[in-house]
Amino acid sequence: MFEYSEESKFRQIFVPGKARLGRRTGGTSSQRNEAWGEKAVKDDSERVFKHALTLKEDKPLNNTDYQKFTGVFSLLLTPFRSNKEIDWDVYEKYVNWQLSFQPAGLFAVCGSSEMKWLTLEERLELARRAVYLAGSTPVVATANLEPNPDDHPDELRRMIETGVSGVVLVPPNGMGEDQRRLHAYMANMADLAGCPVILYEWPLVHPYRVDPEIYRELVSSHGVLGLKDTTCTLEGISQKVNAAPDSIVYQANTPYLLESVPLGIKGVMAIVSAASGKTVIDFWNAAMREEPEASALHNKLVYLDALLRFSYPASAKYLASLQGIPIETYCRADSALTEEARKAMDVWHGHS
Repeated sequence: MFEYSEESKFRQIFVPGKARLGRRTGGTSSQRNEAWGEKAVKDDSERVFKHALTLKEDKPLNNTDYQKFTGVFSLLLTPFRSNKEIDWDVYEKYVNWQLSFQPAGLFAVCGSSEMKWLTLEERLELARRAVYLAGSTPVVATANLEPNPDDHPDELRRMIETGVSGVVLVPPNGMGEDQRRLHAYMANMADLAGCPVILYEWPLVHPYRVDPEIYRELVSSHGVLGLKDTTCTLEGISQKVNAAPDSIVYQANTPYLLESVPLGIKGVMAIVSAASGKTVIDFWNAAMREEPEASALHNKLVYLDALLRFSYPASAKYLASLQGIPIETYCRADSALTEEARKAMDVWHGHS
C-alpha cells in the first residue's frame, strides 16, 4: 500500500549515489551514450543536487521560472524498427527536427510516445536523450507509470535524474474514483519532486479526470505548476483555469483551441504538434498577438487533427516522414497505417 503520511518512507531528498550517476551516462541501449563522457556526469550531478537543495520538506517549491513553461510543448513520437525496438538514431533526428521550430518545450514520454507500451528503462532513455539534445529548451516527461504506486517515488527520482526541467504525473488507474485519495497521492509526489510538476489527464487510465477543486488545492498548497486538460470541452477547461488562474493550463483539444485562448489557457500540448509543430507554433504566436491569421491556422490544424485520428500515432509518423524524417510507421500501440490514412496525410501535406 502506498504511504501518504508525513512520516512516509518515501519522503526523502533525491540524491543519487555515484553508481547511479555512472550508469546514467553509460546508458542501456546505445554506445553513443559513452561518448557523452565526463561532462555529462558532471552536468547530471549539478542538476540532481540542485533539485535536492531546493526541495523543502515543509513547503512546495515556489521559485519556478513560470514563463519558460508557457506556450507550445511539442509532443514527441517514438520511432520503432520492424522488430518494434526503438530506433535511437531516428529519434535523435526527429527530436532535432522538432527543436528546429523553436517550441517553448518538448513533452517526451507522453501518450503520443506510446508510453503505455514502453519499459521504464526506455522511458528514462527517451527523456535523457531529449534533454541532451534540447539544451536550454525545457523538456518534461511522465514520471509515474509503473503498475504499482509503491514504485512511483523511485521512478520519479530516476526521471528527475535524467535532467528534465519538470515532471508530468498521471492519475494511477482507479485512484481517480476517490478524488481525495488522488489528492493525497499527487500532493505527496509533488512534494517529493522538488521540481516543476504538471498533471496530465491521460485518457488511457480510468478515471483520468482531475476535479477542478482538487487541482486548485494542489496548485495552491503543493506547488503544482500546471495541467494538461483533456476534457475536450470549453466548460471543462474554463473550470480548470478559473480554479487556479495563476497556473498553466495546457489545451490538448485542437477544435476548441482558438476559443480557449481568451479563456486563459497558457499553453498547448496537442497531437497535431507531433508532426506539424511549426503550424502549431505559428498559430500560438498569431493568437497571442491577436492576429487574424490565427483563425486560418486554426482551421488548418483542425483539419489535420481530424485526419490524424484515422491511425494515430502511425499517421503522425507517416506525416513526419513526408517532411524528411526517416521514421517508419511501426507502432507498439494498436495502430497500423491504413491506406485511407496514408492518402489523407498525402493530401494534407500536399496542400500545406
